[in-house]
Amino acid sequence: MTKPPTETTPSKSQPTAELAPRRRRGIAVLLTAGAASVALALFLLARAGASRGPEPIPTPPVAEARTATVALRAGATGKNAIEVVPVTRTRLAGDIHMIGSVSFSADHVAIVGPLVSGRVTRLNAGIGTHVERGQVIAEIESVDVGEARAALLSATARLSAAQANLHRERELADKQISSAREREVAEAQWAGEGAAMRAAQQRLRAIGLSPSEIEAVGARDDGGRVPLRAPIAGTVIERFVTLGQAVERATDAFKIADLAQVWVLLDLYEKDLAHVHVGQNVELRTDTLPGELFQGRVAYVVPVIDEATRAAKVRIEIANPSGKLRIGQLVTAKLIGNAGRDTEPVLAIPVAAVQRIEGKPAVFVKSGSGFQRRTIELGVAGGDLVEVRSGLREDDAVAAKGAFLLKSELLR
Repeated sequence: MTKPPTETTPSKSQPTAELAPRRRRGIAVLLTAGAASVALALFLLARAGASRGPEPIPTPPVAEARTATVALRAGATGKNAIEVVPVTRTRLAGDIHMIGSVSFSADHVAIVGPLVSGRVTRLNAGIGTHVERGQVIAEIESVDVGEARAALLSATARLSAAQANLHRERELADKQISSAREREVAEAQWAGEGAAMRAAQQRLRAIGLSPSEIEAVGARDDGGRVPLRAPIAGTVIERFVTLGQAVERATDAFKIADLAQVWVLLDLYEKDLAHVHVGQNVELRTDTLPGELFQGRVAYVVPVIDEATRAAKVRIEIANPSGKLRIGQLVTAKLIGNAGRDTEPVLAIPVAAVQRIEGKPAVFVKSGSGFQRRTIELGVAGGDLVEVRSGLREDDAVAAKGAFLLKSELLR
């Protein structure tokens, strides 16, 4: 007998072919649902961001602004104590600060040249040589000088003959041997020859010979040589001739300057003319010698204003015995004002109290146990004080000596 087929029960450990597809479909549904949730969340976030506008771009942190109040640490002053002075109301002199240049003093410079045409036969000085007044610095050989010496010798001989003739005529006239007319002619001839000799001497003096050299004419034969002498004591600044060079009369040969006295020339604007006068004290400084202070006085204010610059020239006379000031050098000049000349009292502080911070003038005002930085506007200066037009009150007290320590602390 044949057995009917029996149903087979699937094993729990092995899924059937029909169950596997169902599990895969379930996992796919779960993944799809998760993805949809993520997408929905992103969409909602995007909508929320769009409603609020774009997020600001983060910027780097800004450095905290420095406080305007400064308190020094213990022991920061060291040996440099801070001096506090009150803001006062006073009259300021109104000093004028200007730029000028050093120039030769026209009273202490000379251009030397031959007074006759000739040839340079000797040179005794060059550029930079210090010469004394009357010192021979060159020698010129000239035909004119030889002729002038010969004319003097001839005039001297004629005068000697005329003097002898006059002496003889006077004796004859006294003895009544000759007439008075002959004596008068002899006297006239003697006077004429004397004038001719003095003219010859004057010509040699004009050429450049000294009185002793003129007296020695005839005693020695110097030919046509004439010395060229320094008319002042000083330094040879320039030499324009060379040995053997032919020169004409009035040729510039040497430039000599006494640098112990110099001028400083300034351009003074119209608005400052009323504050400058002859005799006013002046202080000069140079960049090459920052520690040196030169004193001078206003010697002359030119009464003509230049149409191009709208300024008048001011001449300062300066003693320069050590030669520290050089011709053409730029200098800064401070014309010292007079506080008693029509000035009104103004708020003023010491110049040492003013510090430059961020390109602006500022001071440190005493505030409790510290100091407060305050920007100010400056006016005119007078001596060690400077006018304050805004930023301070009369009852304020500012740091003067040692204010740079507060500036250093502020900029730390």
